[in-house]
Order: sequence, then C-alpha cells, then structure tokens
Amino acid sequence: MGGERRVLHWLVRTWRALCTARRAMREQNPGGLLRLAVEVRTLAEAACRVCPPERKLQARIRAVLEEMDRLTAIAATPEFRRLDPGQRQQLRKGLVRSREQLLRVMGQVPVPTRTLQ
Repeated sequence: MGGERRVLHWLVRTWRALCTARRAMREQNPGGLLRLAVEVRTLAEAACRVCPPERKLQARIRAVLEEMDRLTAIAATPEFRRLDPGQRQQLRKGLVRSREQLLRVMGQVPVPTRTLQ
C-alpha cells in the first residue's frame, strides 16, 4: 500500500510539473506574445477613443500603440524566435502589465452622459 501511494504521489507531481512547463512554453511562444501584443494594441485603440483628450494620457496611449506596432513587426522576424526564454518572459510580463493599465484607465473614464440608457 505505501509503495503504491508513493508512486501515485510521484505521478501526480510529475504530471503537475509537466502541465506547468507546457503552460510556460505556451505563454512564451512567439505566437502567443504576438496575440497578446495585438490584444494590447486593440485596447489602446479603444482607450484612445474613450479617454478624455488629456495630452499626457493620450501621449502615453499613442506610445503604447507605437510600441505594439514595432513589436508586431519584430515578431515576424526569425530573430524574435531566437530570444532566450528569460527575455520572452519579461516581454510577456510587460505586455500583461500594459494590458492591466489600459483596462484600469478605461475603467476610470467618466461617463459621457448622466442619463441612464
């Protein structure tokens, strides 16, 4: 009985480690990073239309749009696939952080009308 439990425990641990490794590889995949960049770009375009015309805020949103355009262009090159996993992970964290900031900014936008629709 004790041996079977150890084997089962080892099997469960190994399976979880494999799932974690596959998830990390999928997140660092250039295609996944490209999809995330497109999502951030789409959010930035929406934020540009929705947010008030504050110069500082609009400039930051335009900077995000330009960065996403550059990233999309770079992601199509073979050199992008050669980035080491650490750099890809940092890039993904930056994209996720940008997405969260854009969502936060869009959530703080004042309502355009006081009348309930």
